[in-house]
Amino acid sequence: MRILSLALVLCLVVVLTASGQGVAQPQSAADLDAVLRGWEKGMTDLRTFVADVNRTTLDKSLGARDEFQGYAMFKKAEGAAATSRARLELAKVKNTNLFEKFICTGIYLYEYAPANNKVRVHNMPQQQNGQQQQSFLSFLFGMGAKDAKQRYDMVLDSNSAKDVNYYYIHVKPKLPHDKTDFTQARLTLYRNNSLPAQIWYHQPNGNEITWNFTKLQIDVQIPPEFFEPAIPRGWVMERVQPKGDPEVAPAVRKPGS
Repeated sequence: MRILSLALVLCLVVVLTASGQGVAQPQSAADLDAVLRGWEKGMTDLRTFVADVNRTTLDKSLGARDEFQGYAMFKKAEGAAATSRARLELAKVKNTNLFEKFICTGIYLYEYAPANNKVRVHNMPQQQNGQQQQSFLSFLFGMGAKDAKQRYDMVLDSNSAKDVNYYYIHVKPKLPHDKTDFTQARLTLYRNNSLPAQIWYHQPNGNEITWNFTKLQIDVQIPPEFFEPAIPRGWVMERVQPKGDPEVAPAVRKPGS
């Protein structure tokens, strides 16, 4: 379900760089380990995350460039019974009537489809132990440094030693199912807090996608209602029920409630 892989980026990634940038020689593995440990600590300490978002897609087959702008919010689970929550809203720069909206409650993903006035409700994929499945995009906020190195080939760009603001990490997939999502990626972390500052990735079909998060706000209070999905007036809710999954009615607010 590509919609789930895509929406797990909700609260993640950041900052568009110039295209055509080559891969510089990597620094030592020891330096990479230090950067990844800082990233892991930054993710562990993080409680909430709010940022402005810009996403650019380069469609190589059509020679087209799409740009969307909006915001993302993320709230980490607090307590054994809680789930992490996220919200993403984006509108097309050239036509703001075209928009995307996702709300993740940790159990369900609510996809707002303005083309047909529907709110599609997806089950979040689960592992056998009940934990949410990790994808390439979700590893930024949910995977430890050791696990990330086992799952992906990662090298630290030598430009990281020269840049006073960012670390640059090149990532390639090892596992077959990860290779269906991307062929290569570049992750940028802010030096001052080791949080994600950029992700660019190349899809198997040749398209390039860059997520840009700016104006980061860390550990701010986010009202709970931002993570409570609601059905707009005149819209309908549609369950996207994976085969074999038990039916559980998702919670959703009605118009005016």
